[in-house]
Amino acid sequence: MSKKTEYLIVTSTGLLLVYTVLAALPITFALIFLLFLATSVFTIWMVITILKDKTNLSSKKFDDFFYEDSGIQRSK
Repeated sequence: MSKKTEYLIVTSTGLLLVYTVLAALPITFALIFLLFLATSVFTIWMVITILKDKTNLSSKKFDDFFYEDSGIQRSK
């Protein structure tokens, strides 16, 4: 994974944890709603970034191996 992707994962996870903690505290609705929208945007951005990440691609194909981390080949 690239550094940008790792940074985005850490940032969005941290923001989600902050949102979860602050939602349990008596804080204004506007701040909680803003954090809810921010976590949604960051989560979607994180998923798109992870799916588009081209670093460390495997040479295994689905036709040959059912699971990427398995050494067992598919029977034909």
